[in-house]
Parts: sequence; structure tokens; C-alpha cells
Amino acid sequence: MIFQYSIKIYLMRGLTYSLYLILCFTTACHYSSSFNQEVWIDNPEMSDTRNPRAKMVGDLMQNHLKTGMSREAVLNLLGKPYKDGIEKRLPKGVVIPDSLSFTNSDNLKRENQQKAVDGINEFYRLYSQPDTIMLYPVGWSTIDPNFLVVKLTGNGTVGEYWVEQH
Repeated sequence: MIFQYSIKIYLMRGLTYSLYLILCFTTACHYSSSFNQEVWIDNPEMSDTRNPRAKMVGDLMQNHLKTGMSREAVLNLLGKPYKDGIEKRLPKGVVIPDSLSFTNSDNLKRENQQKAVDGINEFYRLYSQPDTIMLYPVGWSTIDPNFLVVKLTGNGTVGEYWVEQH
């Protein structure tokens, strides 16, 4: 009977220690995804592949950045952008046709590459529009940097925002 009691105590202690270790491990692996303005402003580098902004950008877009905010409010919230100005971009929903894309195997042939590049440039010349944007680095994908893009309307307020690769 004493032996069975000792086994129960041993098992309970083992279970308690196991639960404690699991709790410690999960707590250590959890990172904060809440937007922190001080951390955001202190980490403006695009070259930082472990930029803490990557973990905050979802919360930032969901709870802090809002359409209709003034440019000044965005600057107060996020600090100086990596890029701030007018950039020619394709409107939402307009995509490069497959016939011009480098996903088309014919365009990858050496003799067709310049023609494809010229076609893409002409497509952009015809269909792109000037947009006022602010770019903020938010980390990296496998090989390309990711940016928070804040697109401003003609009156200088936030029209939309998203994350894209460059």
C-alpha cells in the first residue's frame, strides 16, 4: 500500500513537472504580435531579415491604421517612411497579360526577352497611374523584402493599405 502511494506521488510530480515545462516552453516560444510604436519606430531598416515589424504589421493594420487618417497622423504613428512620394502603379485588378509575362515560356527564350521587356514597359506606360504612397519595411519573405504600402488619396488621407513584396 505504501508502495502504491509512492508511485502515485511520483506520477503526480512527474505530471506537474511536465506541465510546468510545457508551460515554460510555450511561453518562451510565444512572441508579441501587438503593435508597439516605440519598437516600430526603432526598427526602420529594410536589410533586417528579423525585423520585429513583421510580427506587428497584422495588428497595426487591423487595429491602428485606418482609412481616412491624415498623412500627418500616419507619420506620427509610424515615423518616417522608407519611401514617400508618387509612384506609377497598375490600378487594382489590372494584371500583366500572360502573353507579356515571363511565366510564358516563349518570353524566356533569349531571342524573345527584349521583346517581352519592351511589351511589359509599354503595358505599364499605357495602364499605370500615379499614386501617392508611403512604404515601410516590414521584414522579408524568402528572398525579397516586404513593405507596408500606405496609399494616400488626392486630399492626403489614407485610401488603402496592404503588405507587398518588392
